[in-house]
Amino acid sequence: MLSILSKQLQLIIRGLIVLLLMVAGLSDLHANNSTKALLEELDHVLLNGLLYMEQKEHRINRLKIQLEQEPSVEKIYDITYRIIDEYKSYMSDSALIYVNRNIRLAEEYNNMYWLTRAKLQYSFVLSSSGLFVESENVLNSISVEELKDELLVDYYKCLELLYININIYQEGKQILTNYRDVIRNSRDSILHFLPENANEKLFYKFLIADTDNRLDTALVYLNAYLDTLHPGTHEHARKSYSLSMLYERMGNTELQVQNLILAVISDVKDAVKENRALLDLSIWLYEQNDIDRAFRYIRYALDDANFYNARFRYFEISKALPIITTAYQQYSEQQSNRLKTMLYIISFLSVGLLIMLSFLYKQMLALRQARKVLKENNDTLAEANENLNQLNHDLSEANLVKEEYLGYFLDLCSEYIGNLEEYRKIVSNKIAAKRFDELLRTTNNSSGKANEIKELYANFDKAFLNIYPGFVSSFNELLKDEYRFEIRKGELLNTELRIFALIRLGITDSAKIATFLRCSVQTVYNYRSKIKRISKNESIDIEEDIKKICSPHIA
Repeated sequence: MLSILSKQLQLIIRGLIVLLLMVAGLSDLHANNSTKALLEELDHVLLNGLLYMEQKEHRINRLKIQLEQEPSVEKIYDITYRIIDEYKSYMSDSALIYVNRNIRLAEEYNNMYWLTRAKLQYSFVLSSSGLFVESENVLNSISVEELKDELLVDYYKCLELLYININIYQEGKQILTNYRDVIRNSRDSILHFLPENANEKLFYKFLIADTDNRLDTALVYLNAYLDTLHPGTHEHARKSYSLSMLYERMGNTELQVQNLILAVISDVKDAVKENRALLDLSIWLYEQNDIDRAFRYIRYALDDANFYNARFRYFEISKALPIITTAYQQYSEQQSNRLKTMLYIISFLSVGLLIMLSFLYKQMLALRQARKVLKENNDTLAEANENLNQLNHDLSEANLVKEEYLGYFLDLCSEYIGNLEEYRKIVSNKIAAKRFDELLRTTNNSSGKANEIKELYANFDKAFLNIYPGFVSSFNELLKDEYRFEIRKGELLNTELRIFALIRLGITDSAKIATFLRCSVQTVYNYRSKIKRISKNESIDIEEDIKKICSPHIA
């Protein structure tokens, strides 16, 4: 019965475990293990987003401290320029404040080189913020003919970025015909003005090969350039994003998504708030039905856009946010309903489990009580068996003693009958011969009586020691060493030993013992008291020990 209940209990517990796993069920993401591992890494990186922001703020604060302590105008400009570089993809409003400082400083010292560099940073921040008209106006205010090669590279980079952002704002990732020529010409110019040994040439060769639809060549250039970059930087994030788009064109979804995730990881680690990768990843996750992660990521992207004040990124996010939010609400509702259902089932099973446990507990109590009763009965039976064995032993011993003494005393009685018959004949002859004086002397002779008593005790001793041959040594073991008995030559037992031999045979009445030994009751009592005093342990009843010593032995 209990084994059946135990199996039922195991089935209930297994059912509960399965239900709990169902409640905690993970999304069935259609991606391989590498993609899942990258997503888990990204989750961890996002959780530490504030830490990366603190590191960015720490770098900026160190530059600000240097700026306050620097007396040189040239170094003030350079430090401010570095502060703008830190802010330009992190916080647009702060970047614009420091850009304006450098513009005023350049105008104050009439330094056209400084002014152009500051304007190019200005254009970059305005374009990233979605202020495209203002960014274009800034670029138009720059005289391209007067720029040196390094500034020409920065100029065409800003021009390229402006029209790419306008294109994204108006259409998406595919470049519109209106802007294709401007973007292509900008890239050609950048490639032309970059130093021959610049690694960045690899990236612009990739862009041109990509535009010409030479995808395998483009992949070689881009991978070569990525090898020169450090993960966790904004530049690495931008180029990983470009690699993701290339793999999308090549139809390799797995590598597309993995590089998209790598782009997001680098952006988060560099505290970049102006980015597109996280939005694209959110949309892909939504398409894979990973609604929970898609919702978390797009909310993170929205927070980044608000933090940076990127208007056109917010516009992009606003297109996908309602769709993902609605899906997340439906997902949450389904999860809630599923959870309620599981809770009802779990509650039902829990009640069943409690009932089963209660029943099992009662059965266990009953079993425990039955075992207790069984143990008590077994103990009682064992005690009864022990008593029965002792009784059997005592009976066997008594039978052996009876048989032995019966044999001895039958012989003794037969001998006495013969003596009496002989004595009768002597008496009869003396009476017939009228020798009365001799008869009187014969009957008054006490020596015969004494000999008979002596012979009686000798027969008793012999019979007893034949049954209990080790009695004397066992008896001495109960006494103190100095009081142990030594039997004189020619004796088997003395009077004291004979008293306790009778006790060993079960005769404990002092009067009967005195009658047999032909002494007073007081004498028997004195002997018994003496043995108690000289025993090794006076606190115990030595006579009870005497009754147990030396098992009978019949030769």
